[in-house]
Amino acid sequence: MRAQGLRAPSRRAHRVMSRSSIASAVDWERALTVVLVLELVASAVLVAVMAVGSPINAHPDEVLHLSAGQYFREHWLPPPVGAAETATTYSKYGISYLDEADIVYWAFGKAEALGMGLGLEPPAAMRWFQVALYWGLVAWLIFRARTFSPALGFLLLTPQVWYVFSYINGDALPFTLLTVVLVELGWPDSGVRSFLSGAQARPGVAVFVVGGLLGLLALSKLNYLVSIVFVGWVFLWLGTEARRWKRAAFVALIAGVIALPWATYHGWVNDFHTGQKMVEQAERVAAPNMKPSALTSQTSFPFMALRAKGVSLWDVLMTLNWVGLSFRSFCGLYGWMSIAAPPWIYDVFGGLYASLLALLILPVALRGSSRAWLLLTGALVCAALVLAQSVYRSWVFDFQGQGRYLFPILPMLFFYWRQSDATALRRPALVVAVLLGAVGLLSFTVIGLGSLA
Repeated sequence: MRAQGLRAPSRRAHRVMSRSSIASAVDWERALTVVLVLELVASAVLVAVMAVGSPINAHPDEVLHLSAGQYFREHWLPPPVGAAETATTYSKYGISYLDEADIVYWAFGKAEALGMGLGLEPPAAMRWFQVALYWGLVAWLIFRARTFSPALGFLLLTPQVWYVFSYINGDALPFTLLTVVLVELGWPDSGVRSFLSGAQARPGVAVFVVGGLLGLLALSKLNYLVSIVFVGWVFLWLGTEARRWKRAAFVALIAGVIALPWATYHGWVNDFHTGQKMVEQAERVAAPNMKPSALTSQTSFPFMALRAKGVSLWDVLMTLNWVGLSFRSFCGLYGWMSIAAPPWIYDVFGGLYASLLALLILPVALRGSSRAWLLLTGALVCAALVLAQSVYRSWVFDFQGQGRYLFPILPMLFFYWRQSDATALRRPALVVAVLLGAVGLLSFTVIGLGSLA
């Protein structure tokens, strides 16, 4: 006869134990959520401290970004290549950020005009524009996290993201635009998803906002063009839900209405030969060892046109250490890429990234549905394209292993995370996000602010 102490648990006991486990998991998730919110708020404060406390041009090419933005303080349309009033915006490479018709410099110029009315100096006005973008992102993701707590961990994956919001550059705005677009496309109950699925008969404000932001993204930094390919893949992936393709085309039409006038005007003022005019201008104003005609000569700048000089792709990746430099500058490399954290910091980041990717990718890779596989394939293909364009630029044009060129991968990863979230693995994923946030705060505070502010 079975002893009283070894009697099998009753069904009621099983239900009590199950409810207890669920409650414990919920409590853990709530505790991790609170920590993530505190880390996000801390990052927002630190971004403002860096923006206020660090000297101008302590960051890569900040003076050139500032000069390009100042052009639009009194102008509304992009200038032709080589315009006299843009002379101060050209670098020793013979290139001006204004030649790319990047919409962020228009935003900087108008921020400067507004800041003048508030008594701010031009650099301060533009930096506060960047800080405001980050604060807006933090607030928006906290709002969205009410129904999906990992949204809080997205901005904590690397302190280098915070860094680009603390000074004047062309990376923060497109990162913001892409993040908002993919967050809204990723939320099942968002206005744009409701419109695409047919649950909402007419386009609401959210549809026009997403379409408009997508148009601005098309006018942003060139390395974000791959992200537009991913957005297209997302529309394809949503095809089983959004069967009314005319609705997706309507969003694309809004983007075109925003992007085409600016892009067309920029082409028109350059006789639709912008690339040729940029080469001619560089030949006139670049430093002697950086002129296009001198790139393959013995006296040329050694890190330009490496492919033309016979340097192999393998040497770019390994001998010149594009891989290591890009990884470190993705995780947190400050100033003119000269202020590095101790090596163990990057080792910790690498281990945590590997853990997070395993938690997010392996469940789909091992037992995911065909639809989940389609999304994973799109994310991996577009991430590979982002990596490839950065490597190609370093090999063919100018060697720059900069982790910020890889930032379009982050919003893509988050969209994938939102759609393929495994409830059973959410808690360990949140733990990894908390640890990444903690290491990021340490790096940004001690290494970044400690050296620059």
